[in-house]
Formats: sequence, structure tokens, C-alpha cells
Amino acid sequence: MKDAAQQVGLERVGQVVANFYAAVREHPTLKTPFERVTDWRQHECILTHFWWVTLGGERYLEYRYRVAERHMAAGFTPALLEDWHGLFARTVKASLPPELAEAWLERARNIGASLVMMHAWQESQA
Repeated sequence: MKDAAQQVGLERVGQVVANFYAAVREHPTLKTPFERVTDWRQHECILTHFWWVTLGGERYLEYRYRVAERHMAAGFTPALLEDWHGLFARTVKASLPPELAEAWLERARNIGASLVMMHAWQESQA
């Protein structure tokens, strides 16, 4: 879906991000790696922008994401990424019509697969 950002809308992206990270803070395995977040408001603003741009929206922040680096520094493993994706999928599906949810989740799966490959590569280098 080429114009997923416009169809979802920036406000709804922000709401999904806020709902997701509220659930993360209560999740038995995900809350620990996210304890390093000290400013949730800023974190959610940055992640709203990340997902907005990932869905095809126009950049409105100058920010270098370093997705793999940040996830590895937080101690994410393939098992944690699986937990993350499961919770994210439930949040997105509860918030969007199926076709928009699937467009967003396809992007999340691709990012997750890249992170799992990066983790495997790092493990092989140790």
C-alpha cells in the first residue's frame, strides 16, 4: 500500500505508538529493555515520526534512527523481538482496519527480520 501514511494519518500513528508503549511498560518481558527510556513523551514523538516515515509520510524531524544499534544496545534478542512483534501486531490490529494494519505490520516484519539477522551476525562475530 503506497500511501499507507496518508490513509492511516499522523494522529492515528501517534495513538497507536502511545497505546503500544503503554502496553510495553506493563509487558512481562518487554518492560525491562525499555527501562532505559527516561522521557517517554519524547520517545513516543520520535517513534511516531519513525513509523510515519516508514509508512511513507513526509519527514518533519531531523533524526538519525540507528534502529539496529539501539535495539542491540537495549539487549534485544530474537525472542524479545518476537514478543515485541506479537504485542505490536495486537495493538495495530486493534486500532486499524485490516488492510491498513497489514500494510503497517508488513513493514514491522521486515524491520524485525533485519534485526534478527543483525543479531545472528553479531553472535557469529563473538
